[in-house]
Amino acid sequence: MNNIVTGEEFNISERPLFEEPMRTIGRILQDDIAIMIEGSDGQYYLKSGSILLPGFWKLEEKFDMSLSDIHTSGNVPQFKMKLEKGMANFFKRVMPKDIVLRNNYFIQVDDNLAWSDSIGPEDSGNVGWFTAERDKIIKHHWFRSERQSLRRLPRSGGVVFTIPTYFHPITEIYKEPYVPGRLASAVRSWGEDVAKYKGRELYQSVLLDYLDKEHQKQLDQGIIIEGGDSYSK
Repeated sequence: MNNIVTGEEFNISERPLFEEPMRTIGRILQDDIAIMIEGSDGQYYLKSGSILLPGFWKLEEKFDMSLSDIHTSGNVPQFKMKLEKGMANFFKRVMPKDIVLRNNYFIQVDDNLAWSDSIGPEDSGNVGWFTAERDKIIKHHWFRSERQSLRRLPRSGGVVFTIPTYFHPITEIYKEPYVPGRLASAVRSWGEDVAKYKGRELYQSVLLDYLDKEHQKQLDQGIIIEGGDSYSK
């Protein structure tokens, strides 16, 4: 197998393999990869991965954790109350022939794809929104989204995630019709726990003012029509 971008060649038929497969995957695929394996207790554990662009977390800290512990250690809002049971059942139902897709999104106030240093240095051991600068100008606001796919591996029975990350400046994505209004509405709709988790307090003043103005421009220029898509202040 050849990577025509980097010029690297990989012999994937020799045995034993020249290197651990996850290292090879990390140099062939753009996507991050994570593999969850079911334990004897019925829970799924993170047992392998090639994670190069996590943004906010480190594989070495989550490795060998259960699905539940991964989310609770990251303080994912409402996980215990609303998400844990359904997610556990969902993992048991995923089949090799089924590919399940999900998306998430964050606002990031720096342009570092691999690690968002606005929440603190990657190796500091103490990271969080409390380190971020408040009300940065709009050119420092970025839209970050993961398009995750989940599928069961037919031989091992593990569940594999593929995670491509999309990363665009807010000053570019606002050009899409309805996007300023939709994004502003979504950010305003976050409950307090989600808002805290996503650091809204640190950037909402600048971000929402900008999106509201761009939404109004689209209305004034006839690019969109009032009520043509969901939007609320």
